[in-house]
Amino acid sequence: MGMKKPITAVECQHPRYTHRVRYFEADGKRKDRFFTNETEATAFANEQNEEAGFMGSAFGFVSEQERAAITFWRNFAKSVTPAPPDLLSVLRDYKADFMASKASVTVSKAIETFLAHQEAEGASERHLASLTSRLGRFKSDKGELLVSAINIGNFTEWLNGLRATRADKEGETLSTVTRQNLSRSLRSFFVFAQERGWILTNPVPIAKRSKNKSTKLAKAKAPAVLLPPDVTLFMNAVLAVAPRMVPFWSLKFFAGIRDAEAARMDWNMIDLDGGEIHLPANVSKTGEARTVKILPNLDAWLRPHAATSGSIAPGDMARRYSYKQILASLATKEKKGKVTKEFIFPSNAARHSFGTFHLFHFRNAGETALQLGHKSNPAMLHEHYKNPTAEKHAAAFWAIMPTKAAENVTNIEAGRKSA
Repeated sequence: MGMKKPITAVECQHPRYTHRVRYFEADGKRKDRFFTNETEATAFANEQNEEAGFMGSAFGFVSEQERAAITFWRNFAKSVTPAPPDLLSVLRDYKADFMASKASVTVSKAIETFLAHQEAEGASERHLASLTSRLGRFKSDKGELLVSAINIGNFTEWLNGLRATRADKEGETLSTVTRQNLSRSLRSFFVFAQERGWILTNPVPIAKRSKNKSTKLAKAKAPAVLLPPDVTLFMNAVLAVAPRMVPFWSLKFFAGIRDAEAARMDWNMIDLDGGEIHLPANVSKTGEARTVKILPNLDAWLRPHAATSGSIAPGDMARRYSYKQILASLATKEKKGKVTKEFIFPSNAARHSFGTFHLFHFRNAGETALQLGHKSNPAMLHEHYKNPTAEKHAAAFWAIMPTKAAENVTNIEAGRKSA
């Protein structure tokens, strides 16, 4: 039932009131309200007409609940600065959120779908492993929630609450790089979720670039390296436990070759007689070919294992398994309580050690940068690889040579104590 005529205030014959307004309730029933003066009666009539016009006569009568909602919104809109969006926009956004929540899936299911999509799109095994690791932390904590329930507030709270789990950094807040890597992977995941209508907005903030690089460098921790005694222990353990991995780890420690680069290398890229390693563009991380010098101790580690062709290292799973075996062989037990003490291998320690000890030993930042593949950029070298506390150990690092495998097993514990 629609309203045919505008509502008006009329005089009435009543012992206590002077005016009456006749209007209709939501159920269409007619109702009268009485007033003691014309001003109040006219104001009420205008209010009823305004509400009827706002809703449109085609929508029927405004219920008490709807009238209360409109009144609430008007009061709210008047009380805040800046002014909020109009009510219609708010309702439309709410509808979109509501519909998205109905169409959404759990975070756990969405991540599984995202990883399957990445694999189908041809992502490399390494990239998939990286995504699985980073998204796994989020899946573990938020997996049962709907994707649509994640917002910038609870995402940021989750990220800020994370702590490092590596043995050498356990309990510490995440580094800036780790936070950025996590955020980047999760932002890609939520873009995927948006495309499927599981969430309306991406809850991962876009990373802001640091405006003051000097301040960032001043606050940054020195890169973690392994000192020569521990490098000796580690390399001798590789020789004793997993000799197939000696070339792989030698290239990482004594040539600064990145992990992914060494995994892709072939023996035909190594010229021992010429004293050079030639990394082609399809092996180099930067996509540009580079040449690395073979220093005497690297030659000593590589030559006994040299081949004319074939891969430098076994596959990914074999490398991971051998790495665990190597660390297990280096673990020691305390005399009191027989508590196992792990051998701590900091993240990216091999390349960091090479960069630090090469810089301090040869005193040529440009050459060290070229060896690392930084396009002769000393600024990056000083930012990511220079560790002043290691300067006095540089000569000892370049004197590390392989020993006989039979001696390694008995000397590991003695070497640890002397370090």
